[in-house]
Amino acid sequence: MTHRIVLIAIGILTLQTTPGHAQSPTGQPQFEVASIKLNPDCANFRGGRVPFSPGRITMECTTLQNLIQAAYVGFANGTLNQEEIQITGAPGWMQSDRYDLAAKAEGAARVEQMMGPMLRALLEDRFKLKIHRETNETPIYSLMVAKGGLKIERPKEACAPIDLNHLPGPPEPGKPRPNYCGNMSIRMTPQGATMETHGATMTEFAQRISGMLDRKVIDKTGIAGQFDFHLEFAPDETTRGYSGRGAAPDAAGPEGPSIFTALQEKFGLKLSPDKGPVDFLVIDHVEKPSEN
Repeated sequence: MTHRIVLIAIGILTLQTTPGHAQSPTGQPQFEVASIKLNPDCANFRGGRVPFSPGRITMECTTLQNLIQAAYVGFANGTLNQEEIQITGAPGWMQSDRYDLAAKAEGAARVEQMMGPMLRALLEDRFKLKIHRETNETPIYSLMVAKGGLKIERPKEACAPIDLNHLPGPPEPGKPRPNYCGNMSIRMTPQGATMETHGATMTEFAQRISGMLDRKVIDKTGIAGQFDFHLEFAPDETTRGYSGRGAAPDAAGPEGPSIFTALQEKFGLKLSPDKGPVDFLVIDHVEKPSEN
């Protein structure tokens, strides 16, 4: 749900710590009350902030695929993880059907608990979801230092750690939002794509661009520490989901370097085709939910 879920969670209001939750038969914490309804009127939905309040989540026009990414990857262990894992064995409606979700937990539950273990229990109950994780050897890109050495500099300003339960309110007029550590934003225009990431490690950066490219990216730079990345490039067939976005129908494609060329010229990094272990989420069973 970032750029997919992630970045579902970056528009979150303040939450408090939780005293305790109801338990599912499998021992997972679960919501006290929850509603999931198919919404047929999402054609013009453009997204936005995901409303949260203490112990409650409300989401509009989201897919089951996005919810699975949140519950089983993004917040799988009750902590924020900005990696994305490919889902296989999924019926087409998991990406096309859009749902509204409203759920209330007992007490003032933390975001990470609601979006991870509690959402997982809800999906397994309402969608009869059964899922497992596999690791297979597949084509990947290895992120490496290019010949000539690293060109990127360390951040000049400190980034703000992401605390989903204590995010500040909207900034004052004319003032920028905080630069959250590791968060990535992508802006699409007819001229191309602009990617911005603040305070990310090389491993985190590899995870972020994995969600953009046609292969998983694994960090093999061996470089520690945090960096800021500002990159402008022309989307193409390797940047899944971004090629053509922001352009008018019948418009010529954007001109400029590919993400591969831009990374090497600006940062001294290269993406080398390779093979390596990649995790997959495999759908064993899923059903459309009955009306609440």
